[in-house]
Amino acid sequence: MQGPGRSRPVARASSVAVASVALAIPLWGAWAGGGPAGASTHSKAPATLCRTLNGIFSDGPDPDADPVGYALSQIRSLGAIHTSDHTLGAAVTKLVASDKAFVRSTGSDRAAKKTIKREDAAVHAACPGVAS
Repeated sequence: MQGPGRSRPVARASSVAVASVALAIPLWGAWAGGGPAGASTHSKAPATLCRTLNGIFSDGPDPDADPVGYALSQIRSLGAIHTSDHTLGAAVTKLVASDKAFVRSTGSDRAAKKTIKREDAAVHAACPGVAS
């Protein structure tokens, strides 16, 4: 006997199943993709680039003893860095500009100092242990 009473529960169950699948797909995609949309998806930079950056940051005067000399020692080397990693490339470019402003101000440009700190953190995020 197939009356209206029998087809409704099947239709309701099908609707629940479709809704469950519709909800599960984005959740599975977020899990499989490493996190929800909007989460940082910046991958780590290539090891050779991180070694190069580490060499640049470890060369020159001690940043605590001579912050202007430290910034000055990095400008040319950092300016020569070219990478397809847009996030890291932008951080390095901003770091060079801020280092130049900091050197020109003989260490008194607070905005440059703040940007240097922020971009150092961005470089460290891409290359853990570098610029720390």
